[in-house]
Amino acid sequence: MLKKLLTFFLFINFISCSIFNQQYYENAYKEYSDGNYQTALYYLDEIIKENENVYEVFVLRSKVNLKLGNTEQAEKDIQRALELHEGYDAHFIMGKILFDKSDFSNALYHFSQSVKLNPKFTDGFLNRAYTYYKLNDFEKSIEDYEKVHELDPNSSVVFVNIGFIYGLTGRNDLAIEYYSKAITLNPNDFNAYYNRAGEYLTQRKNKEALTDLLSAYELDNKNTDLLFLIAETRTKLNDYQNAFNDYTKIILIDSLNSLAYYQRGLINIELKREKAACDDFKKAGELGYFEAYEQIKKHCSKKPPMKKKK
Repeated sequence: MLKKLLTFFLFINFISCSIFNQQYYENAYKEYSDGNYQTALYYLDEIIKENENVYEVFVLRSKVNLKLGNTEQAEKDIQRALELHEGYDAHFIMGKILFDKSDFSNALYHFSQSVKLNPKFTDGFLNRAYTYYKLNDFEKSIEDYEKVHELDPNSSVVFVNIGFIYGLTGRNDLAIEYYSKAITLNPNDFNAYYNRAGEYLTQRKNKEALTDLLSAYELDNKNTDLLFLIAETRTKLNDYQNAFNDYTKIILIDSLNSLAYYQRGLINIELKREKAACDDFKKAGELGYFEAYEQIKKHCSKKPPMKKKK
């Protein structure tokens, strides 16, 4: 009778311990999802004190430690998770940790394992594609991006990334083709317009480039780098007044931008407005753009003509 009671007690104790762990895991997951990482860590640590053999707990604690900046502990946690189970999510996290350490070859191994274990894991293919890119294996990178597109046909980012690789390797027409595909999928994709404009500029198709740059500007009208590029492209098209307006917009956003004053000064020269140009060159020089003083010597130091003696 005593033996039966002891067995029953042990069984009840095992069940209650499992329920306790599951409740703590659910609490930890909720706190992690809510961004309360320290609280999540507390629950996970308590579970591990009782049981060091739960795969999901080490995977989640690795994620929590990454959020807290504890990369070394996160790597230890995910290594323990992989000892317990060859899960695709653990391989993926290990891949990201190694990628961030610039250990691209080993990161590639883990991303490859993640997609081998889960052939429909979009993030695995996406990160492996980027890893191939970092390893200069551009064709395999493109293959993986195409696989991502198969799994997620509505992602314009994939086409932008493929376009970027084609542009990087000098295949400008293919780059333009893929940026165009991205824009078809997402007419609000800033990078697609911006990068396609860059390809058009490479081909000296300034009108097409300007059209794309203006579309990008509609999506980000506070981007001074973009405004510089728009102004430079207008200048190539001899559209000096609108270039002047663009440099003025930059100055309104950033009143200390010496290059904008200098460039607007050059535009004022083209528009035959020497006094305004000299004012801009002077301001650019005061702000530290010393090349402006060469323009001041050239355009602003002319002595007035001498009056004839009566």
